[in-house]
Amino acid sequence: MKKTLYVLAILLMALAAMGCASKPKPTPIETKTPPYDILQHKGTTLGITTLPGWIEASLQGPKAVERLADYKDKFVVVVDVTGRDLEGTSLAAQRLNADPEISRYLSIRVKDTFAGAQVGDKDKIETYMERVVKSVSEARFSGFLKAADWWIQIRWYKPDGKKVFDRDEFRVLQLYTIDKEVLNRQLEKILKGEQTAEPKTPEKERAMQAVQQAFYEGF
Repeated sequence: MKKTLYVLAILLMALAAMGCASKPKPTPIETKTPPYDILQHKGTTLGITTLPGWIEASLQGPKAVERLADYKDKFVVVVDVTGRDLEGTSLAAQRLNADPEISRYLSIRVKDTFAGAQVGDKDKIETYMERVVKSVSEARFSGFLKAADWWIQIRWYKPDGKKVFDRDEFRVLQLYTIDKEVLNRQLEKILKGEQTAEPKTPEKERAMQAVQQAFYEGF
């Protein structure tokens, strides 16, 4: 009897393992840009019908612009000013100081990079990562150049796939670029500088080294 129960237990464990292995992996959730139409743009009055490639890519995010051939060795920041009419939106864009916007965007990107870094013991260096993000948000980065600007009038639809009207808006987009090597040097200075301020323990040192080594893979 005991032998029979033992064999039965083994069979049940094997079936359970097969059931777990056969379960499909969950599909990652992707954030998609809601459907839209571009009604007119800066080139319309000039007879230009084709938008610059970076415009449509920027609606998916700056990393999408960096995947374009023209920007493969660049880091990109798109400063985006939105309004109800072209005159007011253009005026707001002219008055805008791009430096704080660039720093703000980079701090968000650094925070996201830390969150996605596949390294252990990140919980040991939470204060270090928080200080790096804060330092980046307050820094002024040299080397960014305004590569282009454009305006578009865009009609957004509700994200239900039925093209139900949501809103119209004007957007003035300013494209800033910097050589990866130039920005990396400035970020490295911040990463290393905040490391010196962290209380030293072997565990924290290892965790900081690991997250710094993985940093540029995700950035």
